[in-house]
Amino acid sequence: MDVLKNWRFWLLVLFIVASIAILAFKGVDFGIDFKGGTLFTIEFSQKITDPEQKARIANTVSQRLDWTGLRDTTVTFFGDEFVLAQLAETNPDTVARIESLLKKQGNFEATIDGNIIFTGSDIIAINRESTQGYGFRKEGDYVRWYLPFTLKAGIGSASERFRDLTFHRCTLISFDQASGKQYDCDKTYFFIDRPVESVLIIPSELYDSDKALLLAGNTTNDIQSDLKIDEIILNSGSPYIKIDTNGAFTEEQLNNLKELQKTNPTALVQPGLNALILNQLKGIGFEIKEIPKTPEIPWVWNALGVKTAIALSSDVAHMDVATKELAQPISSLQITGVTGDFATAQQRLSDLDILLSSGSLPVSVKSISKESISPALGENFFTTVLWMGLLAIITVSLVVFARYRAPKITGLLVFFIVSETLITIAMSSLLSKFDLGAVAGIIAAVGTGIDTEIIITEELLRGEASEEVSSLVTRIKRALFIVFAAASVSLATMLPIIFFGFGLGKLVGFAITTSMGVLIGVIVTRPVFAELAKIVVEGSKAKQN
Repeated sequence: MDVLKNWRFWLLVLFIVASIAILAFKGVDFGIDFKGGTLFTIEFSQKITDPEQKARIANTVSQRLDWTGLRDTTVTFFGDEFVLAQLAETNPDTVARIESLLKKQGNFEATIDGNIIFTGSDIIAINRESTQGYGFRKEGDYVRWYLPFTLKAGIGSASERFRDLTFHRCTLISFDQASGKQYDCDKTYFFIDRPVESVLIIPSELYDSDKALLLAGNTTNDIQSDLKIDEIILNSGSPYIKIDTNGAFTEEQLNNLKELQKTNPTALVQPGLNALILNQLKGIGFEIKEIPKTPEIPWVWNALGVKTAIALSSDVAHMDVATKELAQPISSLQITGVTGDFATAQQRLSDLDILLSSGSLPVSVKSISKESISPALGENFFTTVLWMGLLAIITVSLVVFARYRAPKITGLLVFFIVSETLITIAMSSLLSKFDLGAVAGIIAAVGTGIDTEIIITEELLRGEASEEVSSLVTRIKRALFIVFAAASVSLATMLPIIFFGFGLGKLVGFAITTSMGVLIGVIVTRPVFAELAKIVVEGSKAKQN
């Protein structure tokens, strides 16, 4: 057969063999549509146009999605305000935890007397070795977790600032031979996403309730006892207004709020605040942000983003050193907290580790939504797609047979439908995930292939009475011209989506798979189909003669 001497035929064979090998050894990388997972849509408070910032955000989100490095994750931008983040995870508890991490901007700050000692960017390493204290252990009825870290060292660094701001911040309260010197040391406060440009509006009853809760402490929620509400608010840097719950602002408070609004346009309030106070705040020009109340946790604790409060020790405060200049900067420190059980301790340690390791986002998160697909539903999708594909092949075969009444031509068309589908799935799996967008792309590409193969068949079967077409070769050339023209139009439609639709998820997957299928058809399968169809038609005519 002449076709065996045609290099295009052997190129088709090579592609079929390579495709089978790819699918056998690599397999298909299914998207969340088929294997289940969760898709988060994250909206930021402002547009991000800087490519470096976008890369930083994508990296931060990716680390928060997959801190273990074992999950299948994808993070892409959609425009300048949205990020689409998907991962192969459907466990409700894990998804809720990841959502909580994604909501946080992640600005970590340690303060004392309202002065920033260091931030998350000053931490150069998390020391995760158990020999250095990382982990958690039982202490009486509770479990204490420890996160040791290293600060930047050098002149003007965070370690020097820590030494300067904490030097001699302890008061000697007793001394005896047995226990030595006993100190009462000041506390450092650790914040995550401490509110900025905000005013705290707190009813007097809530203020008194929070004051009592902070004095009592709550060990299971990392809130130590003897904390002072005014000291926490001072360290947060946010001014506050205490009001009568059922009343309204006084004239003095209104004047004060008008001045504060110029630099602090957001008012932090508890849900359910009376309408009169809310209207007064809106009238001044405040943006209202409601912070929900969590049972047994002081409202200001959540509203101000407090993570924990830790008292200094005498050695950290250099109580045995005479002057600040003689004190050596300390770069190895640790954050610690207490909770009621090992599971909670591990989660809190891990969450803080993730936030510090991934770094803070350059802009805050405005909102986040999620869409989940269970693995069982994904399996149903896959089964349905297989049945749809099989039904489509049977339907096309019946239609083609009804049109031509030629089993060889029908068989040839079915063979090339299956071949194009096989090659397209294998080749596209090297570039993108196999999801519903990819399935739609394969259907579009194969549908285009069927159209062009029918055009080739029609040209070959045209009657010899036509003077315009004198030979099978001329007819094939005419048919292939139509094929290439149709393919060019398809590619011209898909390429803008591929190059300029970064972040459009399934639409880009659809465009990539469609383009891949069209290129495979034009370069590999359809020229070979034309050659084989010519042989079939010539054979049929020879029998008739």
